[in-house]
Amino acid sequence: MYKLESYSNGGALVVNSDDSDEIYRSTFNASTAQEAELIVVGLNQGVLIKRLAEHRYAVEIGGIDLPNGLRMLTDRDNRSTFKESYQDMKNGLIPDTDWKAVNSWKTVELAEMEVMAKALAAHVRGCYRGECTVATAINTATTILGTEAIDVDALFSVAYDAAYAEVMDAGIEAE
Repeated sequence: MYKLESYSNGGALVVNSDDSDEIYRSTFNASTAQEAELIVVGLNQGVLIKRLAEHRYAVEIGGIDLPNGLRMLTDRDNRSTFKESYQDMKNGLIPDTDWKAVNSWKTVELAEMEVMAKALAAHVRGCYRGECTVATAINTATTILGTEAIDVDALFSVAYDAAYAEVMDAGIEAE
């Protein structure tokens, strides 16, 4: 993260040593200490947004564990292939399919494919809900401490879990 090392005479000295062994050091024009802080906030927001997008993508393509015990690949190619097979079954073109998961093969019929499709849709929804939630927190931060306090992974996980659960628990009545 960027830090405001000093402010004086209309100049903000900003440093960052996160990305390499070398320390980034630059002076920005700032007419006030508050303006100097906002420069650092803006730099940190950019770093956090990039980190967030990388985290969301890693989770999105990282796979999910399904209720039937399979670990489903969730990269974009596998999601596309899954959707094609699911549509073929829904349209009555095939009665079942042999599905290759990370941990095994399984012959699945439409009812089980629907559970898998719901989990996959909930997963993608959770990823983007997580990214949106954290991006909002990042973009509304107004202080250096505010940007430093944002734990991208933790905030993302909370939003993802809530969005995923909303879909997976929909239609299930309490017993």
